[in-house]
Amino acid sequence: MKSLAFSVLPKCEIFVLLCIINSIYGRMFGEEGYYPAGYYDSQQVQYEKIKTALTKLEHTPQWVSDWPDPSIRMGQVSGVAIDNSGQVLVFHRSHNVWDATTFNNRDVYQGIGEDAIPEPTILVLNDTGELVDMWGQNLFYIPHGITVDNEGNVWVTDVALHQVFKFTPDDKVKPNMTLGEKFIPGNDDKHFCKPSAVAVLANGDFFVADGYCNHRILKFSPDGTIILQWGISHGNSPFAFNVPHALTLAEDRGLVCVADRERGRVACFRHDNGTYEGSFSSWLMGGRLFSVAYAPVHGGRLYIVNGPNSLPTPVPVRGFVIDFSTGRLIQTFAPDEGLRNPHDVVVSADGSKVYVAELNPFRVYKFVDEALKNESRLEKNVTSSHVKPTATVEVVGSVGAGGGAWEWWSGALGGAGGAAAAALLALAALALLRARNTGRKGVTRRRWEYGHGEFKLRRLLERRRFTRVHSDDSDEEPAPMLPQTLPANA
Repeated sequence: MKSLAFSVLPKCEIFVLLCIINSIYGRMFGEEGYYPAGYYDSQQVQYEKIKTALTKLEHTPQWVSDWPDPSIRMGQVSGVAIDNSGQVLVFHRSHNVWDATTFNNRDVYQGIGEDAIPEPTILVLNDTGELVDMWGQNLFYIPHGITVDNEGNVWVTDVALHQVFKFTPDDKVKPNMTLGEKFIPGNDDKHFCKPSAVAVLANGDFFVADGYCNHRILKFSPDGTIILQWGISHGNSPFAFNVPHALTLAEDRGLVCVADRERGRVACFRHDNGTYEGSFSSWLMGGRLFSVAYAPVHGGRLYIVNGPNSLPTPVPVRGFVIDFSTGRLIQTFAPDEGLRNPHDVVVSADGSKVYVAELNPFRVYKFVDEALKNESRLEKNVTSSHVKPTATVEVVGSVGAGGGAWEWWSGALGGAGGAAAAALLALAALALLRARNTGRKGVTRRRWEYGHGEFKLRRLLERRRFTRVHSDDSDEEPAPMLPQTLPANA
């Protein structure tokens, strides 16, 4: 009897244990297609919210569907840049790809010993999408970032080599400057670990985003000497990065801005000393921002591409435009079939042309903002003529149609201008009369022009100067993304 009881008890225990395990796993995973009550309703609400927000944005710049030439073959497109003549430089990986097997757990490239990519990795395209030049063969392994400075020098990064290169316009075979040690990752002043991007100031100083491992930004002098660096990998500080992936300069604002990829923000710092100035983010762009570019048009605009995300309700993968002054999303753009894995973005200085590089599919896209293109064309067609200086009035209040401060002051200016003209005519007539009455030869006739003599219209107006003030933002627009005010311990 004892032996029977002894043999039965373990089976009972096993049965109970299996029931408990089954219950636990059932709670963890549930049946296929099962979601908590109200899940689908909340999803639908979120989709409607996204749809509504997108309709409030202007869908521009517009995709140019027949650009570039479809016969051009390329691999993973990691970077895109515009040179000083307006040509587009595409940085691609040819047959090489970056996947889970490319690096070991120490960030060392696993293809050491293999040859560099034998095909040209930098393709130069003109405005119509034709291939006009190509170079960069037998130099790179896993290309990443590319930019062109004011002198026409091309700067690139290679994450496999852990290096940054500078090429001059005269020599595209041997780099003029190389920073970092070949295939050796590190975090000191002589090494990088998968550097992602470069941005170059007009004075030759340049920044490197040492992105994937060290999570830092370094500033160098033109000769490659480190000036300063900042960035940490953990914490809630504004200096904490999680893959600083791309850089752009807003030199008119004295800023360098970073696409902090996995923190879903664009963080801006003073480019002279690295002081944090503010950041931009939005629920509509999601938690992953891959690249950012800046154009000094209409007060400044940021062009951003996000990336695929695994949020409960994924946001659309698109390009977005932010008004820098207000922090508001104002535009969105994408090709008709949408974007899947955008990796880099660049914009022309006038904001009329935007280019997006995509890793997969292997594509580069062109977008055109017709309104800004027309503005740029008009500015180029304006010819300067030698005319007398005119008074400048800075308007107070909002400028509206009819009435208000502007109408009153334009009337005042008309009256002042009429009085000035009458006074000048009277004085000129008086001078001529005196000269004629004296009967002297060689008397110089005075020429009364604006800017000479004691009467000046500018003096009349200088007493009443004004500063333009902006009207309030509309409540119908998506939520603003003004630089956040962080607590002192952030």
